[in-house]
Amino acid sequence: MPKTASTNVTVFSRSVVAPVVAVVVVAFALVVWMLFDIARNEDAELSDASVEVVERAWTAREDELTRIVGDYAAWGAAYENLHIRLNRDWAYDQDNLGRATAAQFNLGYIFVMSPAGPSGYSFVDGKLVDRQPAEVLDGDVDGLIGKARLSPEGHPVASVLTVGDDPVIVVAAAVTPGSDPNVKPIDGPSSVLLVGQRMTSSALADLAPRGFLSGLRLVRGAPDAEVSPSVRVGGADTAPLRLRWEPARPGDHLIKRLMPWLLVAAVALSGFILLMLLHAARATRLLEKSSMRLSEAYRDADHQAHHDQTTGLPNRAMLAKALDSALSRPGARLAALYLDLDRFKPINDTYGHPVGDVVLAELAERLRQALRDRDFVARVGGDEFVVVAPYVETRDVEVLCQRLMEAAKRPFVHDGATLHIGLSAGVALAPLDAEDGGELIRCADIALYQAKASGRDAYRFFSREMNDRIVTRAALEADIRNGLEAQEFFLVFQPRYDTRTLAINGVEALLRWRHPVRGVVAPAEFVPLAEDTGLIAPLGAFALRQACEAAIRWRDVGVSVNVSPVQFRSGGFPDLVREALARTGLEPRRLELELTEGVLLEDTERAARILAELKEIGVGLSLDDFGTGYSSLGYLKSFPFDTIKIDRTFVSDLQASGGSRAIVQAILGLGRALGMKVTAEGVETPEQLLLLKLDQCSEVQGFHLARPLPVEALNDLLVGLAPADGDGDSERLARLRGL
Repeated sequence: MPKTASTNVTVFSRSVVAPVVAVVVVAFALVVWMLFDIARNEDAELSDASVEVVERAWTAREDELTRIVGDYAAWGAAYENLHIRLNRDWAYDQDNLGRATAAQFNLGYIFVMSPAGPSGYSFVDGKLVDRQPAEVLDGDVDGLIGKARLSPEGHPVASVLTVGDDPVIVVAAAVTPGSDPNVKPIDGPSSVLLVGQRMTSSALADLAPRGFLSGLRLVRGAPDAEVSPSVRVGGADTAPLRLRWEPARPGDHLIKRLMPWLLVAAVALSGFILLMLLHAARATRLLEKSSMRLSEAYRDADHQAHHDQTTGLPNRAMLAKALDSALSRPGARLAALYLDLDRFKPINDTYGHPVGDVVLAELAERLRQALRDRDFVARVGGDEFVVVAPYVETRDVEVLCQRLMEAAKRPFVHDGATLHIGLSAGVALAPLDAEDGGELIRCADIALYQAKASGRDAYRFFSREMNDRIVTRAALEADIRNGLEAQEFFLVFQPRYDTRTLAINGVEALLRWRHPVRGVVAPAEFVPLAEDTGLIAPLGAFALRQACEAAIRWRDVGVSVNVSPVQFRSGGFPDLVREALARTGLEPRRLELELTEGVLLEDTERAARILAELKEIGVGLSLDDFGTGYSSLGYLKSFPFDTIKIDRTFVSDLQASGGSRAIVQAILGLGRALGMKVTAEGVETPEQLLLLKLDQCSEVQGFHLARPLPVEALNDLLVGLAPADGDGDSERLARLRGL
């Protein structure tokens, strides 16, 4: 701006505009402050009142359930039909403790615990089931039952347990004849009647008056519990459970109603002042506008040079300046967070780059909101960002990482489609890891690589050992490539046995690596790296072809091959299977592909098409490591699997009684219901084999029967020239068949 114009603007602003604007601003600020103070006090009073309302409503429902249980438990007819003998016809068919009772009192769970311990009558969600309370309810169920038996004069005891994300009010009482003179009590421990109501969102909503509060729910984690208002539910000796809700906020409504009028008044007053000053300030405004245009043009050019056009965030050049400035301050402690998006590429591939740009822009805004005022974020690549943040303790940086990851996890919505991405982060600290900006970013990038290698949605701090691991990883990758060329990889085979006859049903092909220096290397050491580098494709193709070539020599014995999720998702996997079968002449029915849930997680529709194509070829499909994933039952219903393999973690803990056996029995029952064969892997003791045989498991596999064998030893075993473990003991299988 020219000096004269600048002087005129300054004089006019100081003498006329500044005093007028100051009066308007002060008056308006005073009114707004008073409005917000009134609204805040009103909301605070109503919030405090809502706490008392929730506490009374919860206590009233707990007392109501206590009265109901007390009446039923101290009833002569209940004593005769629930304790002296368990009469399910009286309880369920005659509806004394059946659907009508549950519907009348909003009961989702009714259990009658026998003196011996287990429940003899289990009513869950409107149905009779064969389940124990501890299998349905999360919490100290046994402790509650014990307190009920010891309660003076059979008084009911109450507690709060959970089912999923919902609290459950549970009341238990010892079953007694009550005041019925016609019922004679018997000696021994009492039966216990236990009922519960699951406080779902609708049930919680009914506790408090409509419009007074909303969203009554169980708190979701520590940050949610710290937000007021909330109340603790359950006894002092139970796990701490708190309820959260959103109270009505009349103050907010008042602000929303009055603010438009205040804005109108402010605009009108400003217009009146501007009208009076119009003629006097016209020349000054013209000069000021010209100056503003020049200033805006300069700012726009500077902004474009230092900011990303898609997200509006600073770019790499601006990041370098900000880092150098921050690191130049004495005693500066900075954290550099190198962020990389997970599952972003499928969005660009499926919906196009314009949609990807929209997602990036929204994510950038989320990152801004998640940061503190003193933090700095820049976009440095296609889906890469860098955050620079001062810190005091390492915990501050961890909290920041978690906050940024949560911001990225929230779904993105575009044209009715819900899009999901994740975030991985590498963290480097200054001056601990580096004192130079470029070196600090490099260290954070190395830490990001480790975070991506350990799985999605993770963050890792840089350490000096990471450089060593990167060097070691590069050497191992080179060794794998050389090993493929030098034919150092080979297969071993572990038999799978029919549980009843201990005849060999098939064998599982297992990949091994005979390293020239390290000796035989297990798959766990090289398969993850092979998946990261794409080397799993030639390794998987080698294993598939070798397994088919070996199986062609075995009469009526099939072979199963493990398939990596990376190999499965790569293009042309069904063609690879066809080529291996055609090349070896193996019948498709004798080849089984073992898949884990990892092959189904990213794109279920594409996975379904590939599985259907494999079934058309005629090969078998097995779901490996069943029971350890997130949605195994859903996969069994949605995808054409032939076999379920029970994960070895359940078999290793298998005992005559206990949770592992119950899980195994449940999986076996599920397999029978769906018409699927069930294979138990990891059988290592005679007791495990006996229990699986008693529970009618179809097939077993493990060291107790046979260790993985070279193809020559397996050929001898199949023609009866050697026992299962190759130790010369020909009577071993005979003894096992006698179990």
